[in-house]
Amino acid sequence: MKILHPESRIVNSWNILIVLTTIYNYIFVPFQMATKGNIIGNSFLGLGFFLDLGFDSILIFDLFLRFNVGYIERGQFVNDKIPVRKNYFQTDFKRHFLSCLPLDIVARLFYPNLEVWIIALLRIPRLLRVFDSFSASKFWEDSINSNPVIVRLLRLLIVIFLVEHWVACTWFLIRNINISFHGYLQALYWSVMTLTTVGYDNIAAGEQTVPELSFTIFVMMLGVTMYAFIIGNVASVITDMNASRSRFREKLDRIQTYLREKKVPQGLQRKVRSYYQYMWEYNRDTSTDFLSVEKYYLNDLPRSLSTQISLCLNQNLIESVPMFKGAEPQFIEQILAKLQPIVLPPEDYVIHEGQIGHEMYFINHGEVQVFSEKDNKVIENMESGAFFGELALLYSVRRTASVKTLTYCELFVLEKNDFSQVMADYPSFADKIQEIAEKRR
Repeated sequence: MKILHPESRIVNSWNILIVLTTIYNYIFVPFQMATKGNIIGNSFLGLGFFLDLGFDSILIFDLFLRFNVGYIERGQFVNDKIPVRKNYFQTDFKRHFLSCLPLDIVARLFYPNLEVWIIALLRIPRLLRVFDSFSASKFWEDSINSNPVIVRLLRLLIVIFLVEHWVACTWFLIRNINISFHGYLQALYWSVMTLTTVGYDNIAAGEQTVPELSFTIFVMMLGVTMYAFIIGNVASVITDMNASRSRFREKLDRIQTYLREKKVPQGLQRKVRSYYQYMWEYNRDTSTDFLSVEKYYLNDLPRSLSTQISLCLNQNLIESVPMFKGAEPQFIEQILAKLQPIVLPPEDYVIHEGQIGHEMYFINHGEVQVFSEKDNKVIENMESGAFFGELALLYSVRRTASVKTLTYCELFVLEKNDFSQVMADYPSFADKIQEIAEKRR
């Protein structure tokens, strides 16, 4: 089976089924315990059995499907089966496997007269899928094709309803209400009234038993918490509690609105959104300087420590260039200080064949392709740790090939003028570099 993209339409549609399955289990597990299966038959071959079997089949199929769903790592789609399956085993597999064990179905087969509440208890592991539902809603919230405000409000309403439903089912059991759908509606009415108005539940305290009164007090306290939860979440729809994410969301919303108004094609809109999403995931900011976070922390350190950290992170990248091998540490330090980071999206030209070069590039992350436009021939693909364009630092020559990105690429750029300034401070090493460059030319 082909590895599916985690943001593809097929996977997105399937995630909707997983969310619906999770909602079903969060509704019917407590409902069946409260009503003892007298409203919706829970016996073998009953309606409840077929509903459980149908939704359980979705979870079991999903367990195998996830072995063929790739993942995004630093903006790059990983579609190799071995790392995809290894990643799944290390992340969600155990929880997914536990959540789809058909313990209740096996119990029905071997113990047909088993109490309904025991069967419902055996279905509690299904509730572990709630984490997948929240992940899916986060994806829809950031999707270019959906309104994030509607997604957040819908998620909030579902959470509120499920809390009220669980409280209603618990009250149904404690109060010994007549087992019927009307009785459930009475319990739900009590739940909503108690959680939202704190005390106006139309049942006097003197009419309640000790368990009922204790549970009522608990629900009233929960209602206060729910009130704060609702207010806080509605406020977060307007402005996110995280200032950085709020700035990112605001900027992305403005860009998406502009692109829609100008009727920019959907494919190009997705590329723009994907670029900003990559910058956010890597840097937690909309800045294209992917070293800004690193610089923010290093600026507070003594120069000696910050220099050591910079050397530790990037020294191998500089020393991989043949003409820089054997350079003094101070030379490497000055070169590192001159590097300018850039981020380029896939299928973007870094250099064009025939243009005069004024800089060289180091690949910190990603993959680029070197090819000849004149001969229409691919020369090579270069990955993290590689470099190109070094002769432009010493000679005013035209580029002999074009280079374009294949994935999101984080590059360091060393300008010719900056390099010349460093070379002026190390004349002896400059002569050595000149000799090496002459051999490579």
